Amino acid sequence: MTDLWDIKGVKIKTVAVRHLPELKEDVEKLQRQNLLQKHLAEVYLQFNYDVSATLPGAWCLLIVAMPQPLTRVVFNWQGKVYRCDIPPTYIWKADDARVTDALTSIFRPDGFKLVRVHLPVKTLAVRSGLAQYGKNNITYIPGFGSYHRLAAFATDCECPEDNWGELKMMKACEGCFQCGENCPTGCIPKDRFLLHAENCLTRHNEREDILENWIKPDWHNALIGCMRCQLVCPVNNNQLAAIIPGPVFSETETALLLQQIPLDALPDETRRKLSAIAMDDSYDVMARNLDLLIKNQNLQA
Repeated sequence: MTDLWDIKGVKIKTVAVRHLPELKEDVEKLQRQNLLQKHLAEVYLQFNYDVSATLPGAWCLLIVAMPQPLTRVVFNWQGKVYRCDIPPTYIWKADDARVTDALTSIFRPDGFKLVRVHLPVKTLAVRSGLAQYGKNNITYIPGFGSYHRLAAFATDCECPEDNWGELKMMKACEGCFQCGENCPTGCIPKDRFLLHAENCLTRHNEREDILENWIKPDWHNALIGCMRCQLVCPVNNNQLAAIIPGPVFSETETALLLQQIPLDALPDETRRKLSAIAMDDSYDVMARNLDLLIKNQNLQA
């Protein structure tokens, strides 16, 4: 079988399926300790640990990390050029398809099956040794920093290596609290490891719900999500220059977005641009956030 590490630019670790009860316990322990609000757990922590039901005879889990730099989108508006970033993880379809096809081509010739599985990928990545946690609860990978996307797969091929290990936080976090000091909502505490996810700006501004009154308009800093803790993290210093240029929206297109014209009423070219940055799936949220960013001059002119 072709070496799993031959997929260009991708990092992979493997662990045995038999560790799934331990993985499940890692997540459920947080709930028992009342460290997560019930409604957050119900929305974000609904995983399928019964991998054998999805793939009978599953032996091995693959946790895959794909590098994902920032994507910078340009908006022309009222004679100015505004630049706005989309954080890692949001633009994923092309990378996921590439990795899925590459892995399938590795396993299929030898008669093995491969399926995508819905598991707590951050915890799995740290348990496998692929990543370590930052104080901001984001995973960091050597060479990628926090600028990556994770995916998990199961296969009925036996594990080449069972890399199961302890959960670890980066040593770089010891004595450093830049992420917490720069978090606009104060959701990264000093007195515990788990952040107060209910206050995280990303959680709020990537949802279509009306933004709560306590969220200050000038806190928004990205087209979706939030980059404050990642941009100031010293571990990401080598990643900051790697920026993918996104599409450029004309004055006319920007006006349509700010008016929140329905997606299906937008010109074909505008929809193609939105699809290229995966914002067609989050159009209403993106249009609202763009309006907030421009009104508060939080874009780079």
